[in-house]
Amino acid sequence: DRHGDDSYQKILEMNALALDFFNHHLLFDRSEATEEARKYLKDRQISLETVKNLKIGYAPESWDQLSNHLSSKGIIAPLIAKSGLVSPRQNGNGFYDRFRNRIMFPILDVRGQCRAFGGRTLNNDPAKYVNSPETPAYIKGQHLFGLNQAKQAILDQDEAVIVEGYMDCVMPHQFGILNVVASLGTALTVEQIRLLSRYTKNVILLFDADAAGEAAMMRSLDLLVEEGVNARMATLSEGDDPDSFLRKHGAEAFKERLQAAENVF
Repeated sequence: DRHGDDSYQKILEMNALALDFFNHHLLFDRSEATEEARKYLKDRQISLETVKNLKIGYAPESWDQLSNHLSSKGIIAPLIAKSGLVSPRQNGNGFYDRFRNRIMFPILDVRGQCRAFGGRTLNNDPAKYVNSPETPAYIKGQHLFGLNQAKQAILDQDEAVIVEGYMDCVMPHQFGILNVVASLGTALTVEQIRLLSRYTKNVILLFDADAAGEAAMMRSLDLLVEEGVNARMATLSEGDDPDSFLRKHGAEAFKERLQAAENVF
């Protein structure tokens, strides 16, 4: 995981500072843009408790607020450049904050260390989600969003539910369905399955009902079976994802859908 790179620990430190920066901004900043971010979460029915539990934050609409914050903590520019939190300027002179005017979802490892972020746009940016690039502390496909918060429930229930996106995971947690993690990509990777296998060998896949979701589900199923995991497939009503389904129908209906999950083979 560390690539023998001494910047590994520094990047974890920077991510921890960024996590606090984004979370504090969302909770306490009084600017109009941050009020809009809080309104967005309220409209999506995300509670303050969920924001605190999952350490959700807000990246301000600024080119350098986060990088200045990291500099003020004594972190030197070459290290900030390696963090994945900034992008190089096109003229090659310095860098700018990668995440701007976005709701921030931290990707934590099972020790609770922040490895990376996903940011959802609050304006009409064509890139709806921007994720951290790979760094010495983060390799894509090796982590599951929500696992740090879900691992105890997964052990207790000896079962995990795998969904696709951040919000698909956030909403079940808010409704008290805690054994849910998100793959954050299309199909699961072998590394993610092995990580999850430390906690359970029983998995329910709940991917979007569109063609891409179904293709990802089939690829994931093959890998799960190869890794000796007992996999079932659950479906929601047409056009719903876990987030919208829970808001419309509630936790009991969602649990019924999970209980009705079918063995594939």
